[in-house]
Amino acid sequence: MTRSFFAKSMFAIAIAGAAISPSMQAQNDAVTVTVPFQFAMGTQSIAPGTYQFSLTSSQYVLSVVNLKTGHAEIFNVRPERRSETEKRGNLIFRNSSGGRVLSEVHFPGTDTFSEVIERRQSARTETARSATSNSGSVGRR
Repeated sequence: MTRSFFAKSMFAIAIAGAAISPSMQAQNDAVTVTVPFQFAMGTQSIAPGTYQFSLTSSQYVLSVVNLKTGHAEIFNVRPERRSETEKRGNLIFRNSSGGRVLSEVHFPGTDTFSEVIERRQSARTETARSATSNSGSVGRR
């Protein structure tokens, strides 16, 4: 059962990755991507659409702007390091019983990425629900 759930989840991530806009790009330390599915970030539910992800003047604050509506949200993030430089920007989503949760934003041309900080209460709930969850990556250039 768990193996079947995992395979279906990874298939869904692969399909979603194929549907991502071909124009994920860096613009002044920003990543622009079209996400074709609803996802959660922190405690917010975010509708499908084209978004620009960028760090503010602080490496601990991520701005997410809906390019169609101009609506912006701010999220707390934690900078993390990778052993290699990211060639393409991408977003890392974690599947949980509540849907997809954006957990990391990787910017191209850097060895750091931004990990979304979840509030304690939602993190505990998510941990309990994530016992059977999986993660996957979607992104382009």
